[in-house]
Amino acid sequence: MSIEARKQIYDNVHGYIGVTELELKVIDSPVFQRLRNIMMLGTVNLVYPGATNTRFEHSLGTMFMMDSFLSHVRVNGAVLADDRDTVQKLRLAALLHDIGHYPLSHTMEQCIIRKMGGKSHESLGADIIKKFFGDLLDNYGAKEISEIILGRADGDEGMLLSSAFDADKSDYLLRDAHNTGVGYGNVGIQRLLRIASFEKGRIIFDKDEAAVESFLLGRYHMFRSVYHHKTGVAFGMMAQRIFERLVDEGEITSPIELAGRMDEDELFAYDDHMFFSAMRRYMKAGTDKLTKELIGMFLLRKPLSASYINPVTDEGEDTSSNNAMIRRMEYDEKAAREFADAAGIDDPGWIFPVYLRPLGLVDDKSSIYIRDKGSVSSILKDSNGLIMRMIGKKKLYDARIYSHRRYKGKIQSMLKVGESYI
Repeated sequence: MSIEARKQIYDNVHGYIGVTELELKVIDSPVFQRLRNIMMLGTVNLVYPGATNTRFEHSLGTMFMMDSFLSHVRVNGAVLADDRDTVQKLRLAALLHDIGHYPLSHTMEQCIIRKMGGKSHESLGADIIKKFFGDLLDNYGAKEISEIILGRADGDEGMLLSSAFDADKSDYLLRDAHNTGVGYGNVGIQRLLRIASFEKGRIIFDKDEAAVESFLLGRYHMFRSVYHHKTGVAFGMMAQRIFERLVDEGEITSPIELAGRMDEDELFAYDDHMFFSAMRRYMKAGTDKLTKELIGMFLLRKPLSASYINPVTDEGEDTSSNNAMIRRMEYDEKAAREFADAAGIDDPGWIFPVYLRPLGLVDDKSSIYIRDKGSVSSILKDSNGLIMRMIGKKKLYDARIYSHRRYKGKIQSMLKVGESYI
């Protein structure tokens, strides 16, 4: 650490994390303390009970990892650890990168963006930084820090926080593996830090294909085993539907209104506790039968049934017609109603379609390269490792329909002749 630490905070993953006077002022603010009450993994703790880590500790951990990146990773041929202003700016960006998260983190975000017209957590975070930290961060540029968080920073410095191998991913893989007890995320981050460089939008690792493959495989299996776990996704879908209905009922402030008012007290209270309190209030006084049944199932850990799962592995695009139907239904209420009618389900509110993000070892935007004997080539080049040669280009497309178990038979019967429906 090239700047003076004012205080040491002990973390269960990284050990002691040093924070500067300025960082301590940010951490002690109400809008940052709010992150203590936002579960990083949303509903995953209903599958892995230890997964109760929060956005607060992840934000500290990402700042710690940013310091490690700055000390070891070469950006256009140089490490940045000796430039005190750059170090402080990027540490602040790492510390604040999740300041705009909604209750239950990513569990709610796509629902809020695509169904309610709300902002992404990065965009809301940029507004929060401008409103509450503008003066405090004046010497380091609150706007520039926001641009880094939004992924709009010029040059390669922004890749330290937003790329296929960055401070954010490095912390959450280690942290989520530690808290879930799933070993896939325990990858050799320290080894990778010492062989990585960022050059003109590319991540280049010196030689060690095995270490890179280990990292990519670890991330892939964390998605399959933890983030996309069948039951965890079921509870996530339930939480989204309940949140949406409680917003419609006026029991929870709309995310659009929250962003528009930007009131500190309201923001401070907009966390997981707020959501659970709203659910319990509605169980006592609410009137909508479906919403109350969903809340009761959620609070008593009775998940929806996975009525249909269609994983497709392909090197190209997903061409499954059933998956196309599910993707269309996900945010199209008319399509969901038509499906419910055709299946003989009386209330389309019990149809929960989800098209999970395509999974592959290497994302299309990863830009990961290997440097060997002066030559630089894509990680997907056939000569760069057996694993990449075999499965590096394949993607897993996973479409699902969840419902109450009383409708499972109807959905499965219908999808046996799904082609005729489509």
